[in-house]
Amino acid sequence: MQEDGQPRGSEIHFTRAAVRSAARARPFADRQRLQLGSFEECLVDPAVDAVVLATPHSAHPGQVRAAAAAGKHVFVEKPLALTLVEAESAIAACAAAGRVLALGHNRRFLPAFRALRELVLAGELGSILHAEAMFAGAFGLAYAPDAWRAGDADAPAGGLTAMGIHSLDALIDCLGPVEDVTAQSMRRVLTIPMDDTTSAMLRFRSGPSGHVATLMATAWTWQLRVFGVRGYAVMPDETSLQVVERSGASRLFTFPVFDTERAELEAFARAVRGDETYPVPLGDVAHGVAVLEAAVASIRSGGVRMSVGGEARNPHEGSC
Repeated sequence: MQEDGQPRGSEIHFTRAAVRSAARARPFADRQRLQLGSFEECLVDPAVDAVVLATPHSAHPGQVRAAAAAGKHVFVEKPLALTLVEAESAIAACAAAGRVLALGHNRRFLPAFRALRELVLAGELGSILHAEAMFAGAFGLAYAPDAWRAGDADAPAGGLTAMGIHSLDALIDCLGPVEDVTAQSMRRVLTIPMDDTTSAMLRFRSGPSGHVATLMATAWTWQLRVFGVRGYAVMPDETSLQVVERSGASRLFTFPVFDTERAELEAFARAVRGDETYPVPLGDVAHGVAVLEAAVASIRSGGVRMSVGGEARNPHEGSC
């Protein structure tokens, strides 16, 4: 990252790119003035302060460890890993090297979600009874049969790995750690080796129940609902928040479209500079991986309830 020649307002500048197919990436790289090369070349370049990983999920832990060993800060797309052991090894590597590790849970930066989280933690909904989240789209219909995103090695439990993990993270941020999970996953319409319909029932350590669903062959939607004894709050999309009181009174808040990807990368840059802490705690990240791992185990066992390992921070300790 460097500031010379950046557009106004930008806090991060990309100079290199490592890709599997240089020929396909060349036109884009030329337009963006990116030097193409290998990941290893990026790591030995002293002008590179940090790396951003948007690679297959199973590759994340090893690449994070390699980057930390090379003295680079790391931003990595979710999930950090597919098992808690691997997630903890990546976190430990960055901690030992004194490098920032940041995860791409960009929904935390949505103004509507931040408003929902604040009213939950402020107790405006009273004791929380239940929360549920849906993240769906037609992504699975666009994947080629040999795409890494469609294979069980990198995308177990269908869309739960790539999409539902955002919903899990949002609920963990609001309600804290998950105690156990019961999940199911099936392939209804996709012809590629990937489930298109996946859901999980959750029980949070603080008491509420929860439900997360992700679909890979329908219209796009993001929805989040939290129900309390005083009423409920619902995000019907990424820019709206409706709060309904037990009396029936309702308030609707709308927010402008927000560039969450830019926001998370700029927050990463500020964390690297030491200006602020990146606002996705690594305890939450590891716990999200643990919930995902338990959900996959539940699916493979035919729906047996699985306990969740790993700790998430208390959501009442600080805020995004």
